[in-house]
Amino acid sequence: MTRLGAFGNRRFWKFGVPFVTFVVIGSFGLAEFTSIRVKRKDERTRMLTSDEMLKMQQTGKKLTLEDTYEEIKQSTDIEQWENIRGPRPWEETRTR
Repeated sequence: MTRLGAFGNRRFWKFGVPFVTFVVIGSFGLAEFTSIRVKRKDERTRMLTSDEMLKMQQTGKKLTLEDTYEEIKQSTDIEQWENIRGPRPWEETRTR
């Protein structure tokens, strides 16, 4: 057996080198993805400029959950309703 043949059959060269290479390249890839994620998060949570803040103040009143609830409550008649059961997939559909 030649020296080069014995060198190529070692487990380290078959399994160790590809594994270490994968881990090192993977760490660089994860660092890139993490930096992209942090940049996008920073874009979403950045401070408003004075022009943007002024524009938001001029658009009108604040929309609160209570106001939305009152609006829906007034537009919906909760006294006159009928419970209609939907058909199940295993039941035959009947037309009335």
